[in-house]
Amino acid sequence: MKHLIVSLHDFHAGTHEAVREQIDTLTVWGVKNFSILVVPHFHHRKMLKDSAASLAYLGGRHADGDDLVIHGYYHDRVGQGGGSFFWTKLYTANEAEFLDLSDGEARHRLTRALALWEENGWRADGFIAPAWLMPEEQDMLLKRMNFTYTTRLKYWQNLRTLKVTATQSLCYSTRARWRRDASLRWNQWLFARLLKTKDVIRLSLHPRDLQFEPVKLQIRGIVETALTKGYQPITYAGYAKL
Repeated sequence: MKHLIVSLHDFHAGTHEAVREQIDTLTVWGVKNFSILVVPHFHHRKMLKDSAASLAYLGGRHADGDDLVIHGYYHDRVGQGGGSFFWTKLYTANEAEFLDLSDGEARHRLTRALALWEENGWRADGFIAPAWLMPEEQDMLLKRMNFTYTTRLKYWQNLRTLKVTATQSLCYSTRARWRRDASLRWNQWLFARLLKTKDVIRLSLHPRDLQFEPVKLQIRGIVETALTKGYQPITYAGYAKL
């Protein structure tokens, strides 16, 4: 069977409405369940636990079958320093939180996130680092902490069996016009290639993606084409159970 996994990145109190609108739109297009990547304390601003509306919304989505994924803790590198210029400034806007954390600090942040999930009765199957940037050796830390899966840009990994499914995620950079144009060209080529070679297609969206009409049109085309070609929507957590 072929599968389409739609993940919605960077949910926090400030993006609640944008992600809700994405879900409403994608549902009309035929996707019913999602992996929602949740940040507990985005950029050291308002903590998710202090937003009753956001917690209630996530609780409802969880009850309806969505996969609530721990997506870093702060999603930034405040107080960390270091890191290569390419990964911290060009590839990301100082958001590669788990790029070079020690095992001890990574465990500390993961434990704090897990406490939030436990307090709200959410199942924590997956951890995905901001921008997918995390040392591969720390996958064993995730395994020891009983996560079921993680992903990188180019693959999904079952942490219980260590099986790796190679499939590059479709994603967009919308911070500047040239980035959007490049994303559109790249994803057009990549999607055509994935249709020919992969049984799993991953579509990773950020809160502002659907606000740009050319990007929105391409995303709709990707979703509708994948569904027409027989790809069945599923969450990362659901895929881990196959």
